[in-house]
Amino acid sequence: MKYNWMPVIGRMDKSKDALIFRGAKIPLEDREGAEIGLFICDQNFSEGSVSVDVIFKGVDPSSCAEIVLYYDPQNKYQLDAGLLYSSLFSIRHFDTKWNQHASAGGMNAIESNKTYHLTASLSGSTVTLKADGVEALRTTLPFSLPQSQVGIFCVGQSDIELRNFKIDHIKPKAFVVMQFSSQYNEVYLEVIKKICEEEKINVIRIDEESGPGLVIQDITRTIYEAKIIIADISPVNANVFYEVGFAHALNKPTILIAQKDTKLPFDVSSFRTLFYENSIGGKSKLEEGLRRHIKAILKQKVQ
Repeated sequence: MKYNWMPVIGRMDKSKDALIFRGAKIPLEDREGAEIGLFICDQNFSEGSVSVDVIFKGVDPSSCAEIVLYYDPQNKYQLDAGLLYSSLFSIRHFDTKWNQHASAGGMNAIESNKTYHLTASLSGSTVTLKADGVEALRTTLPFSLPQSQVGIFCVGQSDIELRNFKIDHIKPKAFVVMQFSSQYNEVYLEVIKKICEEEKINVIRIDEESGPGLVIQDITRTIYEAKIIIADISPVNANVFYEVGFAHALNKPTILIAQKDTKLPFDVSSFRTLFYENSIGGKSKLEEGLRRHIKAILKQKVQ
């Protein structure tokens, strides 16, 4: 495999084109347990897809093979998507315990010596799991994930073979909410879009979307898919505040900007806001603040 791997937990053997999780029976006081394996690779991941071929050499009630889309080595938090003995398909996260976000399939449906091609995708806060090209699960997380390293999580009394691990990166998306007028178009084009592109973030406003469909559906879909929301709340615009409120309800990281001396409504006045002046110096200050906020969001820990 072309990535460098580290067995954080458990036993792992490596060959040129495969990882082998070494399963084993673990004697416990009241039952027979199983070996656990957490293998993390050296690639940072923000958004995109991670795929792997999985072959269970044996199946028992503890059997599990999942793609780890997010791992925090400090608090041991992880987000997984993959196969479980108890429900076949699963998207779940671990903080102090396992929390299920989506599941499908019956118990004891994993087959030994069958190759499962798994693909887990992350776009904004939307997670999708495909098995052999079929979309099995899709869910929207109640939080956004920062960049992290990714890997594989396995549990079982028998070996699990992992082949063709591949990461396909896409740029995270920033959705810009603002009034569409020449004054604010200048801020968008000369500051917001410029900084986002420099930070390798795809940036979009809803007026740049094309195709059939309802505008409100396009807005909600794009907010779900966005990693960051950037909102200029200078004028009192009902559409802008609706979209900001929707983003806040989804716990989306939101950067608020406004022209200096803007009188903010009470409901948002307590939020940190980047104020800017319509001048050369004001533009430079806004660029600096926006860049700082974007970097902080991409690196922040999950709460």
